[in-house]
Amino acid sequence: MADKDDLTSHLDNAIYGTPKLHPDEQRQYLGTFRERVSLRMTIQQVTDQIGLAGFKAELKANPDFHVIFNGHIDSQALSPYMQAASAAKIEFTIVQDAFYGDQPTSSGLIVASDHAIDAYPIDVTQKYPETSSATQNTTEKKSFGDRLKDLFSGH
Repeated sequence: MADKDDLTSHLDNAIYGTPKLHPDEQRQYLGTFRERVSLRMTIQQVTDQIGLAGFKAELKANPDFHVIFNGHIDSQALSPYMQAASAAKIEFTIVQDAFYGDQPTSSGLIVASDHAIDAYPIDVTQKYPETSSATQNTTEKKSFGDRLKDLFSGH
């Protein structure tokens, strides 16, 4: 009976692929587990370059970690992040399977360890609020009235 179960299991794996442990978690964290993630950025954050400075700080703080990029992001938007990872001599992987999602709230990049670290928080805007808000402020356009107010108030 055990031989039949082994054969069935082998055939199922060949037809459907090897079953994944916690597939929803692996989908959200680009193929890794939450307990290994040190930093997460959404596709929207990567595209808008919100948290690039925080990403660089994370790489500097964890030189033995690796980065996983979502390949559904335009290469031009990913370029500064890949350059930062290369400059820091951090290994990175690009995953492009439809399994990982392409929505603005899907994971755009993950900085992860090869073992459990249970870091909290992992969202770039929570972990590095000063660098995320500074990036947002520089990309916001001020209205003409606000610029006039700043000019006359001495800012």
